[in-house]
Amino acid sequence: MAFSELEDRKYDLIEERLGETESARTRINWSLWMPRLMGAGFFSLLLMGVVLAPYDNLNPQRLVGLTLLVVSFVVLYGVYLWRFRPDLFLERRKQMLYGSSVLLTCAVVQSVALVGAQEAPVALQTALTPAVMFGLLLLCGIVYAVVFDQRFALDGVILTSLALAVVMLAAGEFLPVRLTIAMAGALTAVLFTRNLRSRYKLALVGVVGGAAVACIIVALFLLGAPDVWPTSEFTDPLTLIVWVAGAVVIGAAVGVFSTFLLPVFERAFQITTDLRLIELLEGEHPLITLMQQRAPGTWQHTQNVANFTKRACQAIGANALLGEVGVKFHDLGKMVRPEFFTENEPESKLLHDRLSPMMSALIILSHVSDGVLMARKAKLPPVLEDFITGHHGTSVIKYFYFKAKEQAKDGETINAGQFRYPGPKPQSKESAIAAIADQVEATARSRFAGGVTHPDDVRNMVHQAIIDKLLDGQFDECEITIAEWKVVEDSLTKSLASMYHHRVKYPDDPDKDKRKAAIEAREKYRNELAKRRERILTQ
Repeated sequence: MAFSELEDRKYDLIEERLGETESARTRINWSLWMPRLMGAGFFSLLLMGVVLAPYDNLNPQRLVGLTLLVVSFVVLYGVYLWRFRPDLFLERRKQMLYGSSVLLTCAVVQSVALVGAQEAPVALQTALTPAVMFGLLLLCGIVYAVVFDQRFALDGVILTSLALAVVMLAAGEFLPVRLTIAMAGALTAVLFTRNLRSRYKLALVGVVGGAAVACIIVALFLLGAPDVWPTSEFTDPLTLIVWVAGAVVIGAAVGVFSTFLLPVFERAFQITTDLRLIELLEGEHPLITLMQQRAPGTWQHTQNVANFTKRACQAIGANALLGEVGVKFHDLGKMVRPEFFTENEPESKLLHDRLSPMMSALIILSHVSDGVLMARKAKLPPVLEDFITGHHGTSVIKYFYFKAKEQAKDGETINAGQFRYPGPKPQSKESAIAAIADQVEATARSRFAGGVTHPDDVRNMVHQAIIDKLLDGQFDECEITIAEWKVVEDSLTKSLASMYHHRVKYPDDPDKDKRKAAIEAREKYRNELAKRRERILTQ
């Protein structure tokens, strides 16, 4: 009877726990949703202000209709993020960039449709609005592809085109075919933004988008369908050539303009793009050059850790480029006092022996704050500071902490907080992986310098390093799962094993002794022969 009661109680506890878990999943986090809802409402009001311009003919029926269209667009975008891109839902700065781009695009098209097209020369009145639409959508597509990714850029261009459709409906100049052509050109350009390694290639991407629009215009002209595109606009082949050339020129101009505009967006919204990271990785940054000169051991250490971090990030699908670049700059502060770090000065222990454990700890701790100051002075992307502060997090410098406890007098208490790094803890998967890679590389360098004696030694070391960091709470502020840590452990183990694998000892040459004896006999014979000649000459 007692056993059955215990079983019933166990199942009740399980159901209660499952209920709490389900409740936690369905509970709305208002602290997260309220700012987003307020932002969506503010964006809707601004978009309504653009759509309703120039604020005449504001009858209730028209007002309600446009309000429904604007609200539908905002809800559609919110559902898209929630359903397909929840990772972008938390990217506040990127969402501000997207919202600003939509508002600016709609405002410019609205102004051109209401004012510019009427006051422009007759030859440009029919082409001005389509040209502006194509140029803005192409620019948006390029910016979205660089700042976000290709997938969002495709979806973002389509959503921005829907917003333009609402604006043009309100302005009374709805041009569905031309809007579709402009959108097709922008989408084509986005497809060619993959593997961008330089900003200068953006000009080529713009030309591709312009060429796509030119091909569509020629195809519609050859079809000769007046219901699709009025043939009266193409009175002669020269006009067609002007339209085609104009599309290509607009594409090239937008591509070139985007190379100058992207850094402005990066600085204004504090966003770090992959192009910026590639420039830091492939260029000879003055800080990296200075590190090679002042702290060559630290530079070599960062090279190894960067390779380990890159492979581990690739293994779990994280941003390998960010991880690699972040590690390159994570130890900048060691250039201030390089002689106090073992990788730069093997005899650094002699320097620390002259200091108290607390003073030595302060010198080691200062390399984090010094690195942050150097990064800010050099105007490096703010995202790299997470690697500078997070690679140690709030961990304790155990060597000097234990040394201080050994030297403590009777009754003296040593506070571990005085030997703890200031933090903060890693905020991203990439910086968390960098923290582990940094620790295991340093540990392996001292432990496996003579090679690995047992294949499991490396794995056990990496596993213990991860467990110690987890138990210390160093990864509580980044979203990385235990399953991903398992993959990271495998990747780091392979990287370290390939570097510190046991070298096969080559067998000695069995004829080495014979050759040595032959050489000694030949030298002995030559010496005897020389002495004999000397005796003959002296007689």
